[in-house]
Parts: sequence; structure tokens; C-alpha cells
Amino acid sequence: MSPSHRLRLFVPLALIALALGTAVPAQAEVATRLAPSSPAAPAARNVRPAVASAVAVSIAGPAADASFKKKVVGNGTAKSCTYKKLAKAVKGGGDIRFNCGKKPVTIVVEKTLVVCNTHSCADAWQGGKRVTRLRINGGNKVTLSGADKRGIFYANTCDHKLGWIDAHCNTQTTPHVEFRNITMTQGNATKGPAGYEGVTGGGGGGAIAMRGGRLTVKNVTFTKNRCVKAHSDAGGGAVRITGQRKTARIYDSTFKSNKCANGGALSSLQAPMKIKNSSFKSNKATGKGASSGKGGNGGAIYFDGTKQNVTVENSTIQKNKAPEGGPGIFYVSNDRSGSLTVKDSRITKNTGARFWTGKTKSIFFLGKKFTKSGSKIS
Repeated sequence: MSPSHRLRLFVPLALIALALGTAVPAQAEVATRLAPSSPAAPAARNVRPAVASAVAVSIAGPAADASFKKKVVGNGTAKSCTYKKLAKAVKGGGDIRFNCGKKPVTIVVEKTLVVCNTHSCADAWQGGKRVTRLRINGGNKVTLSGADKRGIFYANTCDHKLGWIDAHCNTQTTPHVEFRNITMTQGNATKGPAGYEGVTGGGGGGAIAMRGGRLTVKNVTFTKNRCVKAHSDAGGGAVRITGQRKTARIYDSTFKSNKCANGGALSSLQAPMKIKNSSFKSNKATGKGASSGKGGNGGAIYFDGTKQNVTVENSTIQKNKAPEGGPGIFYVSNDRSGSLTVKDSRITKNTGARFWTGKTKSIFFLGKKFTKSGSKIS
């Protein structure tokens, strides 16, 4: 047998042996720190056999993709647009629209909506097909409410209850979750989604909480969402994203009167973002003591990571509050490799800062490069 053939045979056998042996399995990424914070490790529910299967699937090739099907919630009346119908449609992904009649309708979520990583929530080696996309389009008539009791939406590529694709949950760029033309209000993420692991770094995301995958938000209004009041890392009264490889896009959207320990409106941990044509007003970071205490950073927007870049373009960030740093924007790249760009935006009238960068009290920046152009920042 040639050396190259021996090598090709040895590598998969070594990987499977590693998964079955006493060494740390490949799927230990699920419990690995997603710097600077970490999720709870999954419960020991036959993890080692699952890891062996995950490694085998990784060697065999990628999982098959589920079809992106159009789904309609409702049959023309407000009463027909129920939480149960929506939850069923969301779980397996697809292109979701609403037929709730001519008047606006509010759907109160009875339990946090979840999208699985596979069409059946089963692991890929058990027949689960990869959910590539979930699109929820409210048609400017639908409001989703957490009734101030629970978070509205949750996705997590590393949560085994939602199905594993392969042995590398931290690198998954699917499902691509899109929210369009909808309002999300009174989401409450002071506790994680019932029955699931939740997102990393103390949690957050009263309206949207995601780990992995990809997020696009377009023409969405977020109001009166909240998460934990005091925590060193938890953040995102409305939206919390962690560990995303693809840039999250927040376009044409409004964030008003949301609050959390950090990032009153929006929080990112190791996830790049582009924010465009959006408004942030009267959001609040409620913690105190900064990162070494109980938070209080980022009245509107909070970022904590490494090489991930954040861009804010043609947006307004005003009248937000934070008792510590960055009542408008708080950006920290821990290894100074990430950059912040602000273009054609107004970041003014934000209050409460105890520390800031340069002469702009609205922003605290620690990273590689802060670029601003065509903007007014106070």
C-alpha cells in the first residue's frame, strides 16, 4: 500500500478512535469556551455514540439539504393565525408567510419559537436533512409578542435537541434565519428558552437569540424587549447573536425601548455585523460595573469578540443610555484585530457614559481601527 493510501486510511480511523476513546471528542466544541464566554455543556445524553456518528458523517461528506418550501400560516382570518401553526411551520425551516386577513394581527408565542438545524430535528446521521434557510415575512401586518414572559425566537447550531449536522457545530453557517416586515415586542430573555441550552455568555436576545448559523433582519421593528438586568457578559435586549461566521445583516429596522445588562438593543459575541438604514432610540444597558462587574456597556449596540468587524451605515443612534461605556456603541476586539466603521450616521444625545474613546462619549472602542466618515458623533 502506498504511503498516500495509508495516510487516507489512517486519518478517518484515528478520528473515529478519538471519538470512541477517552480523549476529548471532536464534538467537544459544544462545550468549548466561545471566548470570552461559554455555554453550558450539553447533558450527558449518549454523547459519545453521537460524536462517533458525527465524525463518521463528516468523513462521508456533507448532510443533504432540506427543500426550501413556501408555508402559509392562516386561511384568511385573524383567528386562523395561531401560535401552534406558526411554531410547527418555523421548526423545519422554509419560506413562511401569513394569511390573517386585512387587519394587523398579534400572535403571542406560548413557548419560544425554535428552528431546528435539520428538517426533523434529528442528527444528520439519523436522516436529518440540513435546514438551509428560514424566512419569516410578516407582510407589515404581523406582530410577534413574548407577552413579557419569554423569548420569541431561538436557534443554536450546537444545541443537540435541534439536531447536529456534523462534528463541528461552531462552524455551521446554516440555518440562515431571515425576519422581514414584522414587529417583535415584549420578548423576555431573563431566562433561557425552556428545555434548551440557550446562547453563550450569559444569554440574551428577548426577540431573537442565536448561536451559529446566519441572521438577516430587514424592516423589523423591535420594541420593549428585554433580558437579564445585571450580568458581566449577557446582552441584547432585542437581539443576541454569538459565534456566527457570516456577517449578520440588520437593515431598515427600528429598535426602541429595549433593555438588557449590556447592549440594550443589540449584542454580538464573536459575530460580525453590518447595520444599515436603521434606528436605535431609547434603549438602555441596565447593568453596572462594566465587564469586571455586572455590565452596563452598550446602551444601543454591544460587541465583544476578536477579528470580527462591525459596520454602521446611514443609521441613527440617539437617546440611548449606558452607565459604563458606549451608550451608543460599545466595541471591544480582545486581540485588537477587529475594526469598527461608522459611515453617514448620526450617533448623538446618548447619555450616562463613565468612560469613552477620545471626545465621543457615545462610543467606546478598543480594536484595530475605528473609521468614521460623513457622520455626526457626540
